Amino acid sequence: MLIRLIVPGEHARVEDLNTSLEAVLKRHNIDPGVRGDVRLIVEELASNAIDYGGADGIDMGQHELSVHIAIDGNLLSLDFRDGGAPFDPLSAPDPDLDADILDRPIGGLGLYLIRQLAEELHYERAGDYNLLRVKLRIPTEQAA
Repeated sequence: MLIRLIVPGEHARVEDLNTSLEAVLKRHNIDPGVRGDVRLIVEELASNAIDYGGADGIDMGQHELSVHIAIDGNLLSLDFRDGGAPFDPLSAPDPDLDADILDRPIGGLGLYLIRQLAEELHYERAGDYNLLRVKLRIPTEQAA
């Protein structure tokens, strides 16, 4: 494990979370492109959990967002956990990218981007928590 970070479910804390993750990944010489992907993924998942995870009276400000990052070979695992309402992001439909921008419903593009970036994705509801594991490939020097 590289790091596990826990912050309150508040928009103001998402940047703190990403700043800490960036510092750790940089210290471990993780490719800048992968660091950017991690930032996008964390911002998207955290924003969704904060904005939509409060269904059924759940106050996300009273709950935590947790990010655990580990490296195994050339895969970086990002485990994102939130205490919001149950939501499997893998079940969300892909947006219609061919539709006119004005005709598209709001939402869904961030989850689509995560699916495109990830090498592997796995969701489970563990007790009162949503847990999404995202695995990203770390480029090797030969591939760079």
